[in-house]
Amino acid sequence: MLNAFNLQKTFNPGTINEKVALAGATLNLEEGEFCTVIGGNGAGKSTFLNAVAGVWPVDGGSITIDGIDVTGLPEHKRAKYLGRVFQDPMTGTAANMQIDENMALAARRGKSRGLGWGVTRSERARYHEMLKELDLGLEDRLTAKVGLLS
Repeated sequence: MLNAFNLQKTFNPGTINEKVALAGATLNLEEGEFCTVIGGNGAGKSTFLNAVAGVWPVDGGSITIDGIDVTGLPEHKRAKYLGRVFQDPMTGTAANMQIDENMALAARRGKSRGLGWGVTRSERARYHEMLKELDLGLEDRLTAKVGLLS
């Protein structure tokens, strides 16, 4: 499913500020598997995840998702192959949109869209049930704007 092989990334190469962030990082995940990435500050955790997502191009190595080589694809073209959850809940969301609208955007990622209701009644019911399982009280706040949840 995800194969990141021998990833190399150096920031500011050839300068006094040169920083080797990835020196042969490799990860292979099959469908249904998950992993936890841990390490100290500067270990390359964020760089690795950003390289997989296409935020940073790698200097060497390869990244394949479901057998498709995405190494040279920009971030917006990789979006149909993967999703991310950021540490900061305000990153990766549209703060001026409602919870259900943000969920609908995520659900439609990589699919063709046309004109229609932003969130259908059946989608709203499905999001309510999904959020209810988390026991955070968000299921009753589907129409609250994400930026006003505090």
